[in-house]
Amino acid sequence: MWKKTFISTFIAQVLSIIGFSFAMPFLPFFISELGIKDISSQTYWSGIILSSSGLTFTLFSPIWGHFADKYGRKVMVVRSMFGGTLILFLISFVKNVKQLLICRLLQGALTGTIVASVTLVASVVPIEKSGFTLGMMQTAVSIGNSVGPFIGGFLADNFGYRNTFRIGGLIIFVGGLLVLLFAKENMSNVKENNENVSFRDILKIKGFWIAIMIMFAVRFSNTILSPSFPLVIKEILHSPERLNTITGLIIGVAAVIEGVSAAFLGFIGDNIGYLGLTINCFTIAAIASLGHFFSYSIIILFIFRILYVGSVAGLIPSANSIIKKLIEEKSIGKAYGILNSISMLGLAFGPFIGGYTGKILGVRSPFLITAITQSLISLVLFKFLKDRK
Repeated sequence: MWKKTFISTFIAQVLSIIGFSFAMPFLPFFISELGIKDISSQTYWSGIILSSSGLTFTLFSPIWGHFADKYGRKVMVVRSMFGGTLILFLISFVKNVKQLLICRLLQGALTGTIVASVTLVASVVPIEKSGFTLGMMQTAVSIGNSVGPFIGGFLADNFGYRNTFRIGGLIIFVGGLLVLLFAKENMSNVKENNENVSFRDILKIKGFWIAIMIMFAVRFSNTILSPSFPLVIKEILHSPERLNTITGLIIGVAAVIEGVSAAFLGFIGDNIGYLGLTINCFTIAAIASLGHFFSYSIIILFIFRILYVGSVAGLIPSANSIIKKLIEEKSIGKAYGILNSISMLGLAFGPFIGGYTGKILGVRSPFLITAITQSLISLVLFKFLKDRK
């Protein structure tokens, strides 16, 4: 049963990420279409728009996690994907940045396809397969992020952002149908859920906060760069011609590398342990982040982008696998709800800080902040591992 559920959820996850990434990477450019013309203001508003969904996701993730344990994880996946379809169609009709902001807030409240899908897969796969399968779920995200921006960039250049959003929404809807029709879960585990296991009990579990710290650092580091990365490409190119296509190509190819790396590093983590792998991943990511800061060539920027996403790819599967080993199946929805609620603060504050520092200190400053953050996290994890030994 678990293989059929894993495969259908994997394909649905690929489709959902393709749909979301059709136009999401180009939001800084879409904001210009909504009347924000100054590049520093575009960076600032990009940070606000990109971070807004993280705030509402932080509030709603524990609620959806509780419902997942109580009513089933499959229904939460379907809910998140159909909700994504609705949101993208709403975004396609916005007239100004305030309406876009409202849609992004609703997106954080109603969607969360990655968390829902990971929770469903983690609840059905055997423990010895968790690293690989959860790594593959991250690979699904990477595949979607590789195909989506490339095709989305082409569509945006030729048909406009609004039509691109609508097409993306339809693709996410197909993913929701796949899960609805083919994914299965053992509902007896849901019905026998121990309601005495509270959020506080989960927070007291040794090692749980390590997974939270890893996930928070990943989301903060990734999203603080979101407002700046497309604009750095624009700065290097000096020309708007085919800007969306080139940006989508860079993001897409790097995401292919990320997908391959996620599955491979997930397998490695199953065999050598997750903390040591995580330390190395953070260290390499810090070096790559610093490389972004000093890149003034598209080729060099592309090389450091590949190095960055390839190393970061091993972090999310590691954090998810730690939770899988720590938490009983009956409470795994709550656990992932807490994990993603707290870590989503990184998604909430990352783009805002990135947009603000990009406006005040220059569009490249978030890359330096990211390098420093990842270096500090690597040192903290190294000390924890040393003390544990």
